[in-house]
Amino acid sequence: MIWKLPFDIPLVTPTLGLPLEFFSVLGIIVFVVHISFIYMLIGASTASVVYNIMGVFKKDSNYDKFAYRMTNYTTVSENMGALWGVAPLLVISVLFTGFFYTAILKVSPHILHIIYGNIIAFLLSYAYKFSWHALENHKGFHIAIGISAVLAFFTLPFVFMSMSNLYMQPELFATVNSIWDIMFTPVTGFRLLNFFLTAFMATGVVMIFIGARWVKAGDVEIGKIAISQGKKWFLWATPLNIVVLPLLPFVFTTRISEALMHTPFIFLPFVASLLLIIAFLYVLNKFNEEVVTPQTALRAIALVLLSVFLMATTREGVRVVSFAEPLALQAEATTEFMTASLAEYKKYKEEMANKPAVDLNDPLQLAEAKGCLSCHSVDMKLVGPAYKEIANKEADKAVLIHTMQNGSVNKYDVIPMPAQDVSNEEAEILANWILSLKEVK
Repeated sequence: MIWKLPFDIPLVTPTLGLPLEFFSVLGIIVFVVHISFIYMLIGASTASVVYNIMGVFKKDSNYDKFAYRMTNYTTVSENMGALWGVAPLLVISVLFTGFFYTAILKVSPHILHIIYGNIIAFLLSYAYKFSWHALENHKGFHIAIGISAVLAFFTLPFVFMSMSNLYMQPELFATVNSIWDIMFTPVTGFRLLNFFLTAFMATGVVMIFIGARWVKAGDVEIGKIAISQGKKWFLWATPLNIVVLPLLPFVFTTRISEALMHTPFIFLPFVASLLLIIAFLYVLNKFNEEVVTPQTALRAIALVLLSVFLMATTREGVRVVSFAEPLALQAEATTEFMTASLAEYKKYKEEMANKPAVDLNDPLQLAEAKGCLSCHSVDMKLVGPAYKEIANKEADKAVLIHTMQNGSVNKYDVIPMPAQDVSNEEAEILANWILSLKEVK
């Protein structure tokens, strides 16, 4: 197909001599760490507000205490999620520079919401957490702060997912003119559904784990609430996700979906769904148990993490098939550029080797050899003034020599002149030549 990308611009990927596959694996690992914290951020912030409200309506302080504890997981997750979010973005921007930054330009200026939206969400979530006891008698206002924080967090995936879907489908660059052209599409909607389902599913299984630990530590009532509610979150979100996961590879453009079917990546979403089925049945089997052990919860967490890892690998598969042809064109352009550059450099070295020695007694040759003519000419202003202008304004040879060897600032223009590498003898030859250009009136 005809790609709407400037492949005539060569791009040398700075891999430090390491194979590209190393960076692909690194990208998957750091993305899984990042997205795991983001899932917990979305889930924990939502849970904190939900159980804060439930505590008010049930008049049960244990729900309030549980909601307050979930704010700790919110703040830790938002900090770690933001920190680890830099790593996958760096890997992607290095490996897929042209696609990544083209997509960012396409969704500008809305992509900036990732920055100011994060700032607003962070401030609201911290205000919600640290005003908990101060606003104990103003629950309506306090809950409103929490809801505002959650809504702010919920807006971020819409922007990021739109940019992500666009850069992985470069054939859409020609038709997408703003973020709205990609945000309200089936691929973005479907992937957002998977994102939020996974967030609630992952938060549920983590709630079971932390609840088991609280029970073990003696906080029995709060621990039981965490276990009970965690099971409910996990058991409603997981079945939906089991259905959604195998469909994800087919929501991309036809070119990508068809190419993916000829690779092993196509099987990974089905394996991920199978793992979630096992985790679902495992938690369902423990549903009637008020208390479970942390080890029991860890088994379910391991299955969920493995499922997330497989889906992250599937995402890498989408990039592999999507960028195969354009990256090959880019690599070809880069090879041609490097070959031509080396040939030009070799030619230059040969010319320099065969070039006659510079006659340092010839002022013009000396000026060229010292790089003076890069900024000056005899009768035309370039970066610096023309030599004739200098000769007409300056009559003192010693001043000229001092200027050459020490540089000058605001003498003829706002652009400063740095000190030049000229000996006293060379400076005198150049000064005499410049002064000889003075116009005779």
